[in-house]
Amino acid sequence: MPSFFQPPVTPLPNGVNLHGQTAIVTGASSGIGVEIARQLLEVKASTVILAVRNLTKGEAVRRSLLAAKPEAVIKVMKLDTEDYKSVQNFTKTFRAEHSELHLLMLNAGIGTLKREMTPTGHEKNVQVNYLSNVLLMLELLPLLNSTADKTGARARVTWTGSRFHGATALANKAPLQSGETVLGHFDSEESFVAFARYADSKLLCVLFLYEMRKHLASDKVIVNTFCPGMVNSGMSDVLPIYLRLPMNAIKALRARSPEKAAWIALNAAIVAGPESHGEFLGDKAIVEPVAYIKSADGQKVQKMLWNETIDEMSRLTTIPAWISKV
Repeated sequence: MPSFFQPPVTPLPNGVNLHGQTAIVTGASSGIGVEIARQLLEVKASTVILAVRNLTKGEAVRRSLLAAKPEAVIKVMKLDTEDYKSVQNFTKTFRAEHSELHLLMLNAGIGTLKREMTPTGHEKNVQVNYLSNVLLMLELLPLLNSTADKTGARARVTWTGSRFHGATALANKAPLQSGETVLGHFDSEESFVAFARYADSKLLCVLFLYEMRKHLASDKVIVNTFCPGMVNSGMSDVLPIYLRLPMNAIKALRARSPEKAAWIALNAAIVAGPESHGEFLGDKAIVEPVAYIKSADGQKVQKMLWNETIDEMSRLTTIPAWISKV
């Protein structure tokens, strides 16, 4: 039986130096994102972009980081992952202002229990946690590739994930019906399972990466995802009060600090090597796919999702040559 308490984790090894490198951290106005940005500055990242929905909060974070590192180059940029147009505006502006990108940390995420739709027409958790992150990555991959060519070192993309992806509603509560699409299923009101939707959205991320690694080599860009474990952040604030109180009590006993969660994030982003490409890391170790993903149904959904995501992204951005349907 797994231990109630989470195992200890260690900080980055000595000697990590990101001097000359530019990093983007999404969701950088609170929680893990703030700590990731702070630690990137500690290892001498030359430019850190705080990609945030709320510019006022982002500027407050920038000021607090500059108070500790007055010599740092920290920029705040608007990014609302509920809306494709905001993603496109962000990437267009970034590419116009920066000739290199070494590290993209896809950290923005939500876990709402109420079914809401976004301007894109998709369910909010799926849009924020999955679709907008795919678009952001595809829009910036050419720059990541050119940076790798220029520097001779691999660029990196890492995605904040969750072990909860194994608790997806697809496994037993709301499986795909004949004729359904994956994205259509999650957009439908009938399939919405409130306490599984966060897991559902994180499953989509893992499925995409597992399929992506069959198409994209790790010679220029390493892409992975990780779970930081239970973290003492504001993610549980969306819970109703009768659940929030016991959850906060549990967090007080077992949750990691944002500082330790960022150690795990930066391990995936900086320390883990090509072997982590297209993999899910639980803490710092590569984890085997969960039972649902290995099942025949899971493999079918993985391919369906890949094809549907290609169709979705082709309406928004230039699809790279390495992407093909399966």
